[in-house]
Amino acid sequence: MKPQQEPKIKKGDRTRQRILETASAMMAESGPDAVSMREISAKLKITKPVLYYYFKDKDELIKASFMEGTKHFDELLARIQDPQLSLEAKLESVFTNHLDFIRRYPDMPKCALKIMTSPSASVLSGLARGLKQRNRAAMRAMMEASAAKERLSKAGIEGILHMISAVIGYFMIEARENGVASLDKGLPGRLSKLLCAGARSLKALAAAAGLSALLAAGAAAEPLDLTVDGAVSAALRNNATMLNAESSRGIYKEKVREYWGSVYPQLGLGAQYTRNIESPSFFLGGMKIKSGLNNAYSASLNLDQVVWAGGKVANAINMAGTYSKASDEQYKTASNGITKAVKQLYYYVLLAKDMSGIQGEALDLARQHLGMIESQYKQGVASDLAVLRQQVEVSNTEPALTQARNLYEEGLIELKNLLGLDPETEVSLSGGLDCAAEVPPDAAALYTRALAARPEYRNQKHQLDLATRMISIERAGHLPYIGAFASRAFQGQAESGFPSSAQQSWSTTAGLKLSLPLFSGGATSSKIRQTELQAVIVRNNLAELERKIKIEVKKAWLGGREASQRLASRGTAVAQARKALEATEVRFRNGLSSQLDLNDATLALNRSQTLYTQARHDVCSAAAELKWAVGE
Repeated sequence: MKPQQEPKIKKGDRTRQRILETASAMMAESGPDAVSMREISAKLKITKPVLYYYFKDKDELIKASFMEGTKHFDELLARIQDPQLSLEAKLESVFTNHLDFIRRYPDMPKCALKIMTSPSASVLSGLARGLKQRNRAAMRAMMEASAAKERLSKAGIEGILHMISAVIGYFMIEARENGVASLDKGLPGRLSKLLCAGARSLKALAAAAGLSALLAAGAAAEPLDLTVDGAVSAALRNNATMLNAESSRGIYKEKVREYWGSVYPQLGLGAQYTRNIESPSFFLGGMKIKSGLNNAYSASLNLDQVVWAGGKVANAINMAGTYSKASDEQYKTASNGITKAVKQLYYYVLLAKDMSGIQGEALDLARQHLGMIESQYKQGVASDLAVLRQQVEVSNTEPALTQARNLYEEGLIELKNLLGLDPETEVSLSGGLDCAAEVPPDAAALYTRALAARPEYRNQKHQLDLATRMISIERAGHLPYIGAFASRAFQGQAESGFPSSAQQSWSTTAGLKLSLPLFSGGATSSKIRQTELQAVIVRNNLAELERKIKIEVKKAWLGGREASQRLASRGTAVAQARKALEATEVRFRNGLSSQLDLNDATLALNRSQTLYTQARHDVCSAAAELKWAVGE
């Protein structure tokens, strides 16, 4: 019999697998939000159309990468369903499976922890929650099937489920902080034995619960790791301005329902009871005749429907829809503003962090140079004055480092406030000042994009539409009003109690009513003129906003171009300054250059690093400004 041949892997399948492996590695390293389709295609050295041939968008690629990385969970779930295995063996298999997976994919813990802190609305967060719920349900079913055999109570099952999550979280944090080697292979067996014993013994259960609390505390101590996109997502979710904008949008959505209410019939019910303490009388032919009985009852059900109101109703409904659209644009305006503010503050904090590093290096150099001069002083080559001067140089450098660190801490506090986080929340910024210096060659092409995309401009157009409709509504004040009505009424009187059928009277009426305004003292004409003037103001504001947007686009474009050019000119300055310092240090040791030359070279390196870092920051900040100006 011929040996069975292995199925051939098609070229397309290999390409798809290579894309998944590369994307998974990049997302594990930097986080899903920080990796773009452009960067993935560049890493693979393929064109973006090829990438989009296999995956229609980034979300689909993320889902595919996630599912590829979770295949081992499906294999695990199939294994632990074996009824012959003890609970301890099953738990050991669960822990061993996770450790083996971490060993095969060392970047997985970093990626998993990023997923935990990613926005709840993100693609990966939703997938992770679904996987967690599915696995937890499978684990519960497995333990419930073993409950009688293992003498497990319902509380014991729930306790083990919580402790499994805590142990796996501990594995990931420990692997990230100290490497997978810090987790020995015997740990799954020891932990599974402890958990099983804890499920049967109160004393051991307390020890296991203590372990769970300890591991959970370690996971809670992990700082919130934020990329720039993650920071934007957090701000859009938590910032007070965005919360208020969302509430305002809700108000305008309710206005739509309010205006539609005027289209439907208005139904009202009224009722009245009258007790004649002294019954009214009237005179007829000189005789006094008593009118009415002691108790009088009346009630009516009234219906009113607008038939025609000169276009007021139709315009009001259209205005309600426009109000809703305007509220959406106001929300987008707030969202764009918050996005720009978060990005620029995020880049400022990174700038402060890098500046702190530059000043720290400057202080280290000053101290190293002090050590060189002190050594020369001991050899009789340098004077005590040179030592004193360098000590002053060290002292002068220390405040700059303190100030840079303080600016970084203050920036973090401001960023946390903008994100709606508690000031004491531990935050770690995982991004960098590595923005692409991509500025279009011509600003004119950006104007059309900006006017089409800026929500403020679209909102102003909605305001012009509202102003125009208000003119029509006020003009309807000169036109007749036609309405329909119907009523069902009841009357009854009795000396005591409720009227009998003979003492009751029912009536039904229906009809049309016409109201024709003849003279209002000029009030209607005045209202029309006011709305016309208001429309003129809105048109002027629209034209002014168009000019303002073009100015903002041009300024942002100029700022981006200048920052890009400055970054390009500073690219080699740092390396050159560092080489110059190294050469000056060699010359200084050999007595060929002075202390002044040494400090000048150090200052030149510090200045080059500062200017280069500032240029990198300015490119990132200008990119955020330009995206906001164009409405992206």
